[in-house]
Amino acid sequence: MKRLPKINIASILKQIKAEGVSMRRRFVLYIISAIALVLSLILLLLNLFGVMNPTNARVMEVLDTQLLSYTDSIEDGYDKVAAHALSFSDQIEEALESFLVENNLSFEDLKNNAAALSSLQLKLYNTVYLNMQLAPNSGAFYILDTTVNGQSDPQLHNGIYLKYINLYSESTVNNEIALYRGSFSTAKEGNLTFHSGWSNEMKTDFFDSCESEFTKGTYYVLSPTVDIPDTWERARYVYTPIRDARDNIIGVCGFEVNDLYFQLSKKANDSKLGQLVGALLDEDQESFSGQFNSNRYNATSEGSVKVSKRNDSTVFDFGSEKCIGKTQSIKLGNRTFTVALMMTESQYNAQIREGQMKTAGVILFVILVALTYCLFMSKKYVAPILRKIDQVKCSGEHGGQLKIREIDDLFDYLAQRDVAYEEQLQLLQAAKQAAEEEAQRTKAAYEKALEEYELAQNEILHLTEEQKKKIVLEDYDFFICNLKTLTPTESRIYELYLEGKTAQEIAAILGIQENTMKYHNKNIYGKLGVSSRKQLLRFAALKQQQDKKGDSNT
Repeated sequence: MKRLPKINIASILKQIKAEGVSMRRRFVLYIISAIALVLSLILLLLNLFGVMNPTNARVMEVLDTQLLSYTDSIEDGYDKVAAHALSFSDQIEEALESFLVENNLSFEDLKNNAAALSSLQLKLYNTVYLNMQLAPNSGAFYILDTTVNGQSDPQLHNGIYLKYINLYSESTVNNEIALYRGSFSTAKEGNLTFHSGWSNEMKTDFFDSCESEFTKGTYYVLSPTVDIPDTWERARYVYTPIRDARDNIIGVCGFEVNDLYFQLSKKANDSKLGQLVGALLDEDQESFSGQFNSNRYNATSEGSVKVSKRNDSTVFDFGSEKCIGKTQSIKLGNRTFTVALMMTESQYNAQIREGQMKTAGVILFVILVALTYCLFMSKKYVAPILRKIDQVKCSGEHGGQLKIREIDDLFDYLAQRDVAYEEQLQLLQAAKQAAEEEAQRTKAAYEKALEEYELAQNEILHLTEEQKKKIVLEDYDFFICNLKTLTPTESRIYELYLEGKTAQEIAAILGIQENTMKYHNKNIYGKLGVSSRKQLLRFAALKQQQDKKGDSNT
């Protein structure tokens, strides 16, 4: 298999730096840079003014908007249920008071009185049934703090609990109703079927805390999501108190909103994001449970969901699956709940990929437009210039006009420069001839000066022989022997002295201070056994003369 050649980026950059960039490439590079700069500024301005947001921000913005709408929907829905529950409570209180008066009974007389409680259920059945039809719910009930069996353990409570069977939409009109809790005579009188989990009376611990639940200003209570006994269902309950003439709480009534009804009535769709998962959650030690508008999350096997923050979004971890969304707190009754709106992680990732693909498509389109524009401009303006340059290089003729003022002016200027260069060349040739003649004259003068120099050297040699007689040979021998003891710096100073430099000039050449120069002079004089610069130069001249004689003898 043939291997691809290795591209050496460093050598390419080095070659470009050495040879430069062609006009065509430079032109294309400048145009692309200009377009990229303008595009970057436009994108920056669009981001600053919020016209264009990154995909994640856009998704979160849509979720925020949908969450507000979904929260309002839940709040309005439970407010309606609560309003019906309050009316329901008033009707129960009135009917109960009327029944007690008609039968000359007190509320305490109802305990362990099966006949009276059965008659009371028959009287209150229509009230429960009609309110169940009017309110948005999956079941309706009333529970009195009394029983037909005061000896039961745990304590039971008497009342009626009706439930819809086989819900298929949020509209419950004409749906079949079953008796979940109540007497046999109530089912027979209402022509009701019995629920599979039917029982005569109800178990509840609500009366243990009802006084604290219905404090001043609390008209209804919304329960957390709980399992309905003897069924596979879960539900929330909207409770309102039933009071006697002395304002004592003797029972509660209200409505059931099970998972299926919540799922049917609280759908959340968005044209941009698709199917969304909505929920009303209860918090329990940093984990959440509650009702979802999707049956896959309402299954009790899922258990609680772990909620965590990630940047500006919320992650819902169901164990086997994760969702990405937003949350908002809401107060219903006397409790605070969490409304959540989310999408599956795969759905979220698909949205992000789609946004990235769109952004990449826009960038690619802009690049293609920029390249097309650059090629067009290159063909329109750069190509004619390059052709004319090639014409000038090949034939030396400038040719016709390009009709580009600056370029035409440039070639006119080059033509004028050609004429000027011809004239200058002629002048240079004349100057060359004059210089050659001057060189001949200079050569003759040099030869004459050389003869004079040789005569002067002979005279110096004669003078040196005379001067040698004035030198003490012992001092000169000491001088010669100790030259090798000089340091490199001292040797350099010695050589500069021989070249005729002064102490100030040597200090400037070596870049040293005057005191340092004096220090070096003292060392040189001491090592060579001389007392002055004059004596130093005298010994040095004699040594040079002897060295020349030695060279000539060899």
